[in-house]
Amino acid sequence: MPVHLTPAAFQALVRGALEELPSSFRPYLQGLEVRVEDYPEDELMREWGLVPPDYPFGMYEGPSILEAENPRDFEGTLVIYKRPLEEWCQTPEELRDQIRRTVYHELAHRLGFPDEGMLDELRAGVGAREVEVDWEEARRYLEQAEHDLSVAELLLGQRVYDWAFAAALTACDRALRAWLVVQGEDPSVLEGEGISDLLARAVRRSPGFRRFKTLLRMENVSLHMGDRAALAPRERIRPSRAREALELAQGLVQLARQTVPGAA
Repeated sequence: MPVHLTPAAFQALVRGALEELPSSFRPYLQGLEVRVEDYPEDELMREWGLVPPDYPFGMYEGPSILEAENPRDFEGTLVIYKRPLEEWCQTPEELRDQIRRTVYHELAHRLGFPDEGMLDELRAGVGAREVEVDWEEARRYLEQAEHDLSVAELLLGQRVYDWAFAAALTACDRALRAWLVVQGEDPSVLEGEGISDLLARAVRRSPGFRRFKTLLRMENVSLHMGDRAALAPRERIRPSRAREALELAQGLVQLARQTVPGAA
């Protein structure tokens, strides 16, 4: 069941996460405003391309240390969203851990780290408990994604745009699964989910995945014959749409490769 805390108790967990920061990071908190809000505003959700209940856990707004005139004192705002975190977590221990992960992840953006290449202690949270990862399943998903990506590239080169589009979406699906399994997600829970569900999970863990939001409308493109009055699939998928799907697949497969040990 979801975990619900009083505002004061939740604030205490956020403060605790900040207090656990390594001493080398603490000087860069000067000028940082830290807030807890129930949910992000509707305008922000529209800007991010998200719809309820796919809420993010946190947000950093402001310059990074690379852009600041004084790296030891510059303004910025870190917002932690209480209700999405509570609804996501099933135990008080899991909530404490996820708050820590969210705080440190958003602070990493203040320190100039993009979602890719982020320091492990900032990506997952210093002192966070280890999560059991099914590495074999993650590698299997990645291998499938790489195969589907190769097929999509070959088909696009042969101008078979509808099949290239379908193969690229399959590569996106499997790359998301590989990345999520590495984050500690249970493969059996992911089994029945589609791309929109998988992308929502990824966005909760790493807001940078919002840039793949185009997948949400691509998932609704039907390649089946169905209605006799409809155009054949090969006439429905334009070359530009197939190329766009391929670029998204290439980006997601690359992210998955960066997280799976031993990936080429």
